[in-house]
Amino acid sequence: MRFDIVADVHGHASKLTALLSKLGYKLKNGTWQHQDRTLVSVGDLIDRGPEQLETVDILRRMRDEGFALVTMGNHEHNAIGWFLTDPADPAKPLRAHSAKNRKQHQAFLDAVGEGSPLHKELVEWFMTLPLWWETDGLRVIHACWHPREIAVVRDFVNNDASLTEDGVYASFAKGHPAHNAVEILLKGLEIALPAGVSFLDKDGHERTNTRIRWWDDAATTYKTAALVDPETTALLPDIELGSGDRLAYDHAAAVVFGHFWLQGEPVLTDRSRLCLDYSVAKGGHLAAYQWDGETELDSSKLVYVS
Repeated sequence: MRFDIVADVHGHASKLTALLSKLGYKLKNGTWQHQDRTLVSVGDLIDRGPEQLETVDILRRMRDEGFALVTMGNHEHNAIGWFLTDPADPAKPLRAHSAKNRKQHQAFLDAVGEGSPLHKELVEWFMTLPLWWETDGLRVIHACWHPREIAVVRDFVNNDASLTEDGVYASFAKGHPAHNAVEILLKGLEIALPAGVSFLDKDGHERTNTRIRWWDDAATTYKTAALVDPETTALLPDIELGSGDRLAYDHAAAVVFGHFWLQGEPVLTDRSRLCLDYSVAKGGHLAAYQWDGETELDSSKLVYVS
């Protein structure tokens, strides 16, 4: 089997169909399909873009007809938490309905109609999405392949790596091991900055932690590893990461993921770890990787539309 792994779409269905066409998929009987390839989505179908429902419909149809696999992104997980309430307090949503969270989720809520039957239907579909997917030689996850956290969450997922009902609720319970694991798998590895070092995020909040380029062996210092804007990068110390901050990868299979809003043209930074997210929702590229069983990833197999 040959697979085409596609990055975060974020409601940009027109760019998704352009990419599907470039990859050789055809629209037949309402479903995009390929005679001998399968699409694999890293998740984040929703939020931000102008074609929320269209994007979900394309990938849902493809999955239902056996032409695609779709993993869960943090935005699908957020959507579940926004819709569901705490069993111990039915008036309390699993994900806070704060102004910040609503702004992030508003495009989807506007499209689906908050609280509508369709809203319920799509959230129930999101709950069927696996946290990761793998086959011989290939792993796909939304943000971070972390063996320790995958082991932690295995007690809270079904055989296909989708969250069990208990797992869904545990994944929103702060301090619960399943919550901590899902945060890393769907949002990435976060480390503490050195004592006395902090920065202001885009919302003006002081941050003493940062997400890092866990997949990049050249990212060995706080300055080179932190996933922050160039202005903030200039403020960070160029000293080695703390012990235990680096994530070792076994290289037993290639891992492809999204989530991190990279800039510029898609490139390989490693022969077995590839981030495909090049900020389509901010005017960047929608990227895919065509995997044909190779043990080392090949830059010539990166395909993208702008």
